[in-house]
Parts: sequence; structure tokens; C-alpha cells
Amino acid sequence: MSDSATASAAGPMTAPAAGVKVRMYRQGLGDCFLLAFPTRSGRRPCYVLIDCGVLLGTEDAAAKMKKVAASLHDATGGRIDVLVATHQHWDHLSGFQQAKEVFDRIEIGQVWVAWTEDPNDATANRLRARREAAVRALYAAAQGLRLGGDENGAGNLEAVLGFFGELGADGRPSAIQQAMAYVLKRGNPPCYWLPGDRPELPGVDGARVYVLGPPRDEALLRRSNPKSAGEVYEQRLALAPETSFYVAALAAAEATEAGPALAPDEEELKKLGFPFDKAFRVPLEAARQDGFYQESYFDQDLAWRRIDSDWLGSAGQLGLQLDSDTNNTSLALAIELVGTGKVLLFAADAQVGNWLSWFNLQWPREGEPDNPVTAEDLLRRTVLYKVGHHASHNATLQARGLELMTHPELVAMIPVDEAMAHKPKGGNPRGWDMPFSPLLQRLQEKAKGRVLRADSGAPPRPGSVSAAEWKGFAKKCAVTPDYVEITIAEPAPRPRRPRRKA
Repeated sequence: MSDSATASAAGPMTAPAAGVKVRMYRQGLGDCFLLAFPTRSGRRPCYVLIDCGVLLGTEDAAAKMKKVAASLHDATGGRIDVLVATHQHWDHLSGFQQAKEVFDRIEIGQVWVAWTEDPNDATANRLRARREAAVRALYAAAQGLRLGGDENGAGNLEAVLGFFGELGADGRPSAIQQAMAYVLKRGNPPCYWLPGDRPELPGVDGARVYVLGPPRDEALLRRSNPKSAGEVYEQRLALAPETSFYVAALAAAEATEAGPALAPDEEELKKLGFPFDKAFRVPLEAARQDGFYQESYFDQDLAWRRIDSDWLGSAGQLGLQLDSDTNNTSLALAIELVGTGKVLLFAADAQVGNWLSWFNLQWPREGEPDNPVTAEDLLRRTVLYKVGHHASHNATLQARGLELMTHPELVAMIPVDEAMAHKPKGGNPRGWDMPFSPLLQRLQEKAKGRVLRADSGAPPRPGSVSAAEWKGFAKKCAVTPDYVEITIAEPAPRPRRPRRKA
């Protein structure tokens, strides 16, 4: 791999004469991609930033994100033409809070987000309200588990909640809400894209953009895993097994001094969730101070009698489902290079339902009205795949995903920090399985070893690839301590010949 970019790391990021340059930052377990496209004017590239964040709990996270933001400022000359915020997860948006003062100095042209962020869309508003209420309930559940002495359960839940940032106190917006609000405010107004849309990159003739997801079909939007469907967003709240955790978590808020602010319907559900009238209930902290309960219930030898946190047992599973369902609201984009038809796939953290929805879409193909562009067509022409959700097990489809990526020049980029992912989380000593080994192996096979990772940078040449072929790939790449970069060059456009005077 070339290290030639090191010397110019603080200078402007160039674009090829035709094609695109893609930079993946190495801030940790999080996404931050900067793309540079040549423009028709030729004066400066069109810069596209896709996300900018790192997982909650990352060491020196604020300092790392300020360094990334400073690099973005220098690389773009202080102007980002298109800012894409794919979805409300901390590892994608934290930088807009942690390095806000740097982003304040960067001019933003357009802001692109998914339709699920549109305040004028009734479905989007309902989805966000349910997610925000569930996040509050999950935080309450973690507090309840910790008060009940279940440190492992609380730790597991808090590890998942790391994708949502910190909860806002006294009813204020959470950290992730503040980050998204900051992004939207920079849009003037933001663009809320629907699947099937065809946005245009300003000043760029050599690229076409296709919006793949998230889907409008709510059944697909809820489908996060191949074998099960998530129900966090859309199931009507009721006293049923699928919402028993939610009610229990709302009840847990009463056991703390700073429980989340509840909506009227949530207050009603909380009341219905108790087996006894309020007059017969004893708050957990009050019981701890009572001699009878100290002797009869909280004594260490009587731990087998404890039931006060048993009803929170399903919190961890629902937390994981909430995480998956939020991933499924990802703004997924395919970018086609006009000269060769090569495609860049930025699927964010889209999961099963999001991916499947793409196959319902068609776009008119220029000059070929009877041969529309389809998702299958785009996947077959994909030469750069930004691997979803740090290469987790359910963010890359198999038969209707990676197996369709048959282009001989396929390269995969994985924004992963395996050491951070594998750190113990709660009661899980192995942490998260990122990258997922079977997926990583298949990526390496499909891309012939051309898998660029944020944590390890340059991959070694596999024995099945010739030195000459690998040299050609290595020339396209640059690896620095701060980022990994690849240039996908197109044939230079032919200059127009001046017309002869008659």
C-alpha cells in the first residue's frame, strides 16, 4: 500500500480526473467517509461526507472526533457540498456533538437524510416517538437492574445503549437527538429522501445517485433478522408478552429519583402493569431502609427470594432489537460512475428488511426505456462495498446481497475496530462478534483479498492473487494513521472539439 498521502494529510483531498476518491477515517468503531468527485467546472471537487461518529465508551472519543473534524476541514477547504447522515446511532453521528465547534467552521451545502427523519411525515414521527420512548424505557430498565444488584444485566443493556449516546436529563433531548438536530439545522432545508429517488450531486456530471432505502413498507422496516421480525416500532402498546418489558421498564423509572418523563399513554400502561394498587406498593429504596425487608428480603442468605428485577429479564433482547430496527432506518445509497457503470454501495447499517426492499425498485435507464436499472443490476456492478454495521452477522445479505456482487474489481471497506468490539460488555466476556468471521471470510473471497479495514489498514496479498495484480490494487490505495483511502479512476472524458466555422 502507498503511504504517499501521509505528507499531504493536512492538505486538500484531490479527486481523479474522472471517478472518485473514497477516504475511510480510522477513529475507532464508527463510520466516517469522505468522497471527492471531480466537477464539471474543474475548480474544486464535490465533497460528500457520509456520517461522522464513534461508539460511546471509546477512549478519548471527543479528542479523536475533533481531530477527524479538523482533517475534514482541511481536506475540503472548509466546505462540504453534501452531508449524509444515515441514521440515529451514536457511532454514526457523535462527531457532530463532540466536534461541534469545528463543524461550525465548515460550510455545508446540502444535508441528505432518510424520510424517517421528516417532521412532516406522520409515519416517520410515529417511528421516532416509539424509538425515543423505548430508549427511555431501556435506560430505566438498566437503572432497575443495577438497583436490584444485577450488574451484568445492566452492563449488557448499557453496552447496546452505547449506540444511542447518553440520555437527556430532565426531559431534554438525548445526545443522539441533539446530534441529528444539529445536522438537520445545517441543511436549510434538509433533503428527506425516499426509496426510488434520484438526487444529484452538485456540479457533478460523472456520477448518478440511487436511493435504495429505508423502505416505506413497515413490515420490511421492522424485519431486522433473517428468521425473526422486530416489533419495537410498530406493535401497538398493550399488556401482552411483546410489550411486557416496556411496561416493566416504565415501572422501573418509579424506583429512581430521575426517571424519564412519560407521555400520558405511557403513564396509563405503567399503572396497568402493576399487580397491586399503588397503596400496597413499597418503592425499592424505601424497602431497603425498612427493618422488616432488610431482615426478610434483602439479607444475602435470602437472595433466592428476590424477584424485584425478574420482570426486566427481557430488556437485553428488546434492546438488541431496538438497535437492529434503528439500523433498518438507514439511508442506503448506490452511486454509479457514469463512464464505466461501476457502482459504490453505501448501505450504512441496513439490515434484512431494508436490503430486501431494494428489489421492489426500478429507475429509468438513460437511452434504454425498456431496460430499467434495478437493485440486482446495481449490485452486480458494485466495485466498492462499504460493509454494513462493522461487518456484523445480519447487515449484509447473502443470496440477495454479497453473492450478487460479481464485479472482478470488487473492494470492501470495513469501518471496524475489532479490539473495541471484542471488549467485555456486561456479562459477555467476548463482547461483539465484529467482524463476523464467516462474513469476513466470504468478503475476502469475493474481493480477492481487497478488504480495507479501519483497524488494520492494508491487507496482505493473498497467495491466489499475482504480485502484478496486487500491485495495481495497491497503487490505488493510501494508508495513513488517520485514514485509509482508495481511488477509483475512470477513463478521462474526451475534450469537446471546437466547432468549425462555416
